[in-house]
Amino acid sequence: MNQLLLSLLALTSLAPADDCAWPPASREAKPWTRWWWLGSGVDPANLTRELEDFSKAGIGGVEICPIYGAKGYESRDLPFLSEKWTAAYSHTANETVRLGMGIDLTTGTGWPFGGPQVNDADASASLESIKLKGIGGETVRLALPKGRLEALSAWPEKGDTVDLLPHVKAGRLEWTAPVGNWRIHGLVSKRAIQKVKRAAPGGAGWVLDPFSPEAIDHYLKPFDFALDRPGVPEPRAHFHDSFEYYGAAWTDAFLTEFERLRGYDLRTQLPAFHGQGDPDTIARVRADYRETLSDLHHEYLAQWHDWAKQRGSLTRNQAHGSPGNLLDHYAVADIPETEIFRHVDEAQIPMLQFASSAAHLTGKKLVSAETFTWLGEHFQVTPAALKEAADFVWLGGVNHILFHGIPYSPQDAPWPGWLFYASTHMGPSGGLWKDLPAFNAYITRVQSFLQSGKPDADVLLYFPIHDLWHSGEKGVPLFTMHNQDQWLHKSPFHRAAMDLWKAGVSTDFVSDHLLDGLRVKNRQLVSGGNRYPLLIVPESRYLPEKTAARLAALCEQGANIIALGKPGRDVPGFHDLDARRKQLAASEAKIDHASNSDAAPIFRKVGASAPEIDLARLSIRYVRRRLDDGHAYFLVNSSGKAIDATVNLSRPHQSAVLLDPMSGRSGLADTTNGIRLVLEPGESRIVRTYSTKQASGPLWIDLEPAGEAIPLTGTWQVCFLDGGPALPPPYETTNLASWTEQVGDAYRNFSGTALYRLEFDAKGLTHALLDLGEIAHTAKVRLNSKPVGTCWSPPHRLPLTGLLEKGKNVLEVEVTNLAANRIADLDRRKVEWKAFHEINFVNIDYQPFDASHWKPQPSGLLSQPRLIPLR
Repeated sequence: MNQLLLSLLALTSLAPADDCAWPPASREAKPWTRWWWLGSGVDPANLTRELEDFSKAGIGGVEICPIYGAKGYESRDLPFLSEKWTAAYSHTANETVRLGMGIDLTTGTGWPFGGPQVNDADASASLESIKLKGIGGETVRLALPKGRLEALSAWPEKGDTVDLLPHVKAGRLEWTAPVGNWRIHGLVSKRAIQKVKRAAPGGAGWVLDPFSPEAIDHYLKPFDFALDRPGVPEPRAHFHDSFEYYGAAWTDAFLTEFERLRGYDLRTQLPAFHGQGDPDTIARVRADYRETLSDLHHEYLAQWHDWAKQRGSLTRNQAHGSPGNLLDHYAVADIPETEIFRHVDEAQIPMLQFASSAAHLTGKKLVSAETFTWLGEHFQVTPAALKEAADFVWLGGVNHILFHGIPYSPQDAPWPGWLFYASTHMGPSGGLWKDLPAFNAYITRVQSFLQSGKPDADVLLYFPIHDLWHSGEKGVPLFTMHNQDQWLHKSPFHRAAMDLWKAGVSTDFVSDHLLDGLRVKNRQLVSGGNRYPLLIVPESRYLPEKTAARLAALCEQGANIIALGKPGRDVPGFHDLDARRKQLAASEAKIDHASNSDAAPIFRKVGASAPEIDLARLSIRYVRRRLDDGHAYFLVNSSGKAIDATVNLSRPHQSAVLLDPMSGRSGLADTTNGIRLVLEPGESRIVRTYSTKQASGPLWIDLEPAGEAIPLTGTWQVCFLDGGPALPPPYETTNLASWTEQVGDAYRNFSGTALYRLEFDAKGLTHALLDLGEIAHTAKVRLNSKPVGTCWSPPHRLPLTGLLEKGKNVLEVEVTNLAANRIADLDRRKVEWKAFHEINFVNIDYQPFDASHWKPQPSGLLSQPRLIPLR
């Protein structure tokens, strides 16, 4: 029975369900935004106004982040956690409930955690080394560095060390060395080394010790006091920004915790810790130090998470930037959060997958992303770039986008209002706001599927963190977004992850700790409700003996596990090497090894499941979700060229639905010989398959040209609707180009919306596609006074079926440009609009912002629209 007949039968059933419908739009499916409260200078009327605007635009929730204030408005500032501040927060929380929105709260102001409640004892601490020589018979006199002396000892060429702590008085060492040559090693910690960055009024103070659960317990007491006030709602989630505890390298309990966790006293290996002696020993001792910091920060995060849970809230955490195992740190939170910074590059996909993998393995539904941070220079980020970035984070496993972001701005603040220095400004004055609802609808449609069902990865890839910790380098390595090309991209792990990615194999990562949560069922590894047919251990130098034993045990239970490279890995760390090496060798012998370092052929050889070969061949990147009755695929054409191809998906299905998240169009796909995909470069699609039933609903029809395109010629009438600094005079033209090419500064300086109107004869066409060509930058289209749609990003094409009339037709296109031209005008006229405390307002290179030299950005309809006849 052919597809058309099946569809007709489904349509004539007594109570057909529309299987082509989009899932309901929850508040989490909509985009959220970071909402900077400058100076917390907020008031109920403006809070309500902005929240209502957000809701109308399709934003599902806000995250409040108080920061420094605006100059000239200091009288409005509300001290953080004060009674007035809490009242403003309560008003906001209650309004979000009324509007069907959600609210998150940064556990502090600015970043990272810290504030006036942090005393020296709870503040972050650096570590300074003492290294000098002593000669027998001579007296060593040394003024010690300021701080707390943690260890000080003298090491002879042979024999026992000498504890020098009894020889320290009033911050000075005075010790006469016995016969021989001596090396003196010591450690001094110094607390209170960093102030909170971008702190809000009432939030300034020392940064918290990120390795002390006790310190964060003290830190949270003022939050309890503020949130326990009568009638104060709890936020959906508390938020911890990326690890930016700069210089933090110590905590008071470190030596005790180190010995408990690593099995020896760090003070017995101070020469190696200071880089003296055998290089292998140096690397091992320093790796143990780093692993201990990782463990302690994990406990710190867990203490924060447990506090929020007891209060009835969730946690969102950005783990990146820490010196620890990012997978384990992301996994602490209810909503692991990643981010992208400046640009989009496929090599960054594994970095995003740390957060999504942690969520998948621990059964968390949401993976969030701080999105659009410094995606480009202020006021120059295009809608097309925003779509590309959103698609990118989704491909990395994200399903809960947060804009970075929108600053609160009172209605009486002159344009462009209050601003934040490190964002793509998504608010009303940023130039993207007018047609933002169309983009928000796109995000909502995609995320409604990406938040459905369960992740459906094929492979688990082990993350060998110990290779990174064993670099042997001095200090504390920070695994940030900004230096991933140094610590991540050069690793065999990254190479294996990219091999799998490019081969169409969906992958999650697993850490030593997360391996403990794996179980074997029907020869598949199970964790967090997800199933994995195969686990791959990439090439690595170090493998903990406990991890190897766990892998061997899983193999014995029937799991498919392959280690790339030859056997012979070494154990990490310094303690008890011989015994642990024997344990590792015994376990490693029970694990299958493959000499081929390319992970993709290994996957195919095992035959655990078929990769998405057709999608990989076409450079269509994807995310796949497992539903109760099928699967959902989010697809992006990353090939750089148009695609018209039929593909076979790896997951068997009885029927399928195609959905266009940009337009909202959907319909049943013909699956007779596969699924036809027609995609322009960068275009996305959702494929929703059904495993055992024939879906019902309208048929999907690809918009296929039926002849040569017809240029829309004639006289265009152009008038300006809203924007500034002033509305330019209307004009007429038969040759479309940027409106900035019109004579006069009014056109060059204008940012806002212009209406283009053209009367034309459709020449008998009834089914056609409107191709607007190149526009700058978004467009809302009407034909004969009826809405057609909104163009946010290429291809700027809209179907006109049912709207074309015989004879005269009237096309109206409202085009909105970016805010760049108006900003440049302000700077050329030296208007003082940058008036904020702290860092004020800087450009993408963190230099004082000045747009006076900017050339006018193209604006309006830039090419001749066409009508493309359709079959």
